[in-house]
Amino acid sequence: MSERTILAVDTLGERFVARIVRAPFPVDDQGIALLDLDPDALPDLQTDAAVLARGKMVRDALRQNQGISGVLDQLSKALPNQVRPLFVMLRPSDAERINWEMLCDGQDAFFALDERWPIARIIDPINAPPRLPCELTTPVRVMAVISALGIHDQRKEWEQLRDAANYARGQGMKVKLKVLIGDSALFKAIEQEIAQAKAAGAPGADDTDVGPIETTPTRLTQRIREWGPNILHAFCHGRADAGGQALEFATANDHLQFAAKDPDTTAGSVVVSAQSLVTLGASLTNPWLMVLNCCSSGKAGVGLQSMANQIVSRGFPAVVAMMEPVTANDAYEFTRAFYPRVFDLLKTASDALAHSASAPLEWTPAMHQVRCAIAELDGRDAENSPEWSLPVLYLRGLDEQVFVRPTGLSAKQAEEYRVRVETVAAWLRTAGQQLTEAQRIEAMQAALASVPPAFWPSPDGSLNRVDGPP
Repeated sequence: MSERTILAVDTLGERFVARIVRAPFPVDDQGIALLDLDPDALPDLQTDAAVLARGKMVRDALRQNQGISGVLDQLSKALPNQVRPLFVMLRPSDAERINWEMLCDGQDAFFALDERWPIARIIDPINAPPRLPCELTTPVRVMAVISALGIHDQRKEWEQLRDAANYARGQGMKVKLKVLIGDSALFKAIEQEIAQAKAAGAPGADDTDVGPIETTPTRLTQRIREWGPNILHAFCHGRADAGGQALEFATANDHLQFAAKDPDTTAGSVVVSAQSLVTLGASLTNPWLMVLNCCSSGKAGVGLQSMANQIVSRGFPAVVAMMEPVTANDAYEFTRAFYPRVFDLLKTASDALAHSASAPLEWTPAMHQVRCAIAELDGRDAENSPEWSLPVLYLRGLDEQVFVRPTGLSAKQAEEYRVRVETVAAWLRTAGQQLTEAQRIEAMQAALASVPPAFWPSPDGSLNRVDGPP
């Protein structure tokens, strides 16, 4: 049984409404609750104890409903080391602007800072196209694009990623790390470091590479697509304002001009729009996770979904983004805390696949690790420091992300299977509902006879399976 608790939030007129979709225990009242929440009425984060005030507002609004209040009470009874993640499932609405991650309990302690209750966001599966389970191939392919104009000592971001990859290798997980760098001095330093590591025969050196950043958005996204990362990491400037939603990467020439104060700007010239990110995510062959360690990459506006939301809405499995602008030190701390836990989770899934055809994976423990690390940075007080709540995780679908053993398929064959499986899954969810489950299974077996069973959908048309074919 899944340990997930899922709270769906939608709109009814000008009000938010919520209901419990799933819980790992009985729910007394599963009706719809009206929420007295307005994103424009939240306390300014610069005011005293604003984080706690926002968390209490979310809690008090949710507890107006008996069923939701009972669920929160049940969650608070979780035993130590019993992880019961809480997910907020969002339909397109301004509910995305609410700081759900700041939710606190009856003792004014933050749920998301307790390892038992990590919080994440789910995109309503009605609005998310289905996608095949992920193949847990090794080496894990991690690509990072590091180029934020005007940010001091970006070498730290490289070092955190390098150290995390070496940690994973030490745990028996093979990792191939590729970094694209904008600053020419940093590029040369990393290139020299890798060359020295290879000359010394250092473990993992042959699976570590560096390259310069491309000079146009199309070239950059093409290069990413051709390399085919399982995990894509971006460290750059992000914007979500009247000028649009985009990531801004700086070229070597941008860095040189900035150093000469000509022009005096921090905007990189390689501007990758939200739509380009959506297209890139949809085109990758076997992606697992996208990490946008960039300002405002998870920020929604009035009537406007965040970049992270848009990417997952098109079927990408999981995206981590930042809800507001973040400092460089917080961004570095995010990377330091996040990736070792990510590799631990992948290692656990990989070990499970030695005995099973598929394995579920929750990214939420890595988010708890990150939030605690940022909350403790520089002696912060969580009640007054919103920084820990800014990393947000967006996921696709009601169930855990599913990994299967590598199939060894070519990209062409995998795409053919994907189209067939998604076509059958769509039929099962629509016209197939007129048939009995036995009839649906029979039709599916005939249509997908040559497709590996691990990729088959459930008889109801869902694609997240952990138990093999029906």
